[in-house]
Amino acid sequence: MKKPLFILVALLGTFQVMAQENVSIGPMVGVSIANLRGDVANTDWKPGLTVGGFYNYSSQSGFGFTGQLLYTQMGAHINNKTNQVNLNYLQVPLFATFYFGRLGSSLRPKIFLGPTANFLLNAKDKDGNNINGDSNNRNYRTFDLGLAAGAGLNYQMQNKIWLNLDVRYGLGLLDITRTDATTIMNNNWGINLGVSFPLGTYDRNSGRLRTR
Repeated sequence: MKKPLFILVALLGTFQVMAQENVSIGPMVGVSIANLRGDVANTDWKPGLTVGGFYNYSSQSGFGFTGQLLYTQMGAHINNKTNQVNLNYLQVPLFATFYFGRLGSSLRPKIFLGPTANFLLNAKDKDGNNINGDSNNRNYRTFDLGLAAGAGLNYQMQNKIWLNLDVRYGLGLLDITRTDATTIMNNNWGINLGVSFPLGTYDRNSGRLRTR
């Protein structure tokens, strides 16, 4: 009698541990490979930096939510790669995420989809010169809305600490220029790597986050 009871208590403890710590945060870094599309010619893909942080929530059903705050370099090579349009954004992606695999597994594939709010920080050419005009006559809009989708893997490196890898494609939905004669939009590929650390447990019934 004692042995089955012990096993039951151990199993309940395991399930409780897996149910806990469903909220995590961490840093991430990656590369953005960007281009411009629309009324523009002689452009090519331009690599840039992505760096920032993220917030993950995952449920036992496999569905989750990811919010990120990123500095991302976008734009394009122009004029047959003799110059560059460097558009540096503060990005806020909000993703609905689905995790595959068994809860408690050390390797969890995932897919995600959601909007990205992009806030332009500056616009420069290859030599670092401002190409966004002055405060009274900007060439580029300060806000861009996009849609991104991707896939990746989460790998548990040690207890409750996960390596997050993803590949995504982002599609700009708005004209980023202020000129009426042309319509130009962003698009980019991203390859990102992050490390997540447990923050606490979110209780859907109470709507509260219980931190560690």
